[in-house]
Amino acid sequence: MHRIANLLNIQKIVTIHYQELPEGYVSKEETHDFWEIIYADKGGVDVVRDGERSRLRQGEVVFIEPNRPHYVESGRTEPNIFIVSFECRSEGMGFFRDKVLSVPENYRYLLQNIMSEATETFVIPDFDPDLNKLELRPHPNLGGEQVIKNSLELLLVYLLRAASGQSAPQEFFISKISSSSDLQDEIVRILSERLYDRFELDDLCSRLHYGKTYLCTFFREKTGMSIYRTYLKLKTDESKKLIRLRYSFSEIAEKLCFDSLSHFNYVFKKYVGMTPGEYKASIK
Repeated sequence: MHRIANLLNIQKIVTIHYQELPEGYVSKEETHDFWEIIYADKGGVDVVRDGERSRLRQGEVVFIEPNRPHYVESGRTEPNIFIVSFECRSEGMGFFRDKVLSVPENYRYLLQNIMSEATETFVIPDFDPDLNKLELRPHPNLGGEQVIKNSLELLLVYLLRAASGQSAPQEFFISKISSSSDLQDEIVRILSERLYDRFELDDLCSRLHYGKTYLCTFFREKTGMSIYRTYLKLKTDESKKLIRLRYSFSEIAEKLCFDSLSHFNYVFKKYVGMTPGEYKASIK
């Protein structure tokens, strides 16, 4: 059996809008911890991200990464825009950061799929820029949510193919994290990858597209431990393996990037309940 490698895995659809904007319309600036795409279906619209203005022309889509302030302006036109916001923590999404791409005509049917399924699956108001939650219809389309998810994933994959020209190695896009949607597991997996390196919380937040406060609070509520304490515990577990492989304590401290040998000894005793020397004697 061949295990399927998920290039992009969308965990949640947050909102879906189709907006016919009046001339001179300016939306409120917003910031959220999930991705958003804006597609210009008719006319052009200005999209302002962190103070940087981009002109989105008909047939183009702009990608707004999590936690980036943004708003739109219609100017002297009356554009129609299609907005989808969603949660996707796959590493491949990093490719779309700050991108404005033209959607080839042969891919636009996927946008139509998303919109048509959304109108039969969720209650979609004609115009509600403040919509912040999708509500299921009393009798939604059978499998509508899955069709929306699959259509959006296909659109992203095809855009990624077209933009990369298939020249970049696949390993750049395929996440090293398992396909589990459990954020707690993803954090632990990323920490486990960095045992022979130093850990920065900013790097973790950037990789998972979450703010520090949210990640730290979420992880402590789930595990009862802080992210950094968990990281040290994982390093300690790894050091046990290295002790069994007969590495010296100074070598282990250096390999696992402890600040010093004394720091390694302190952390080891804190999490194991004995010094490295006592542990080594206990396994002989």
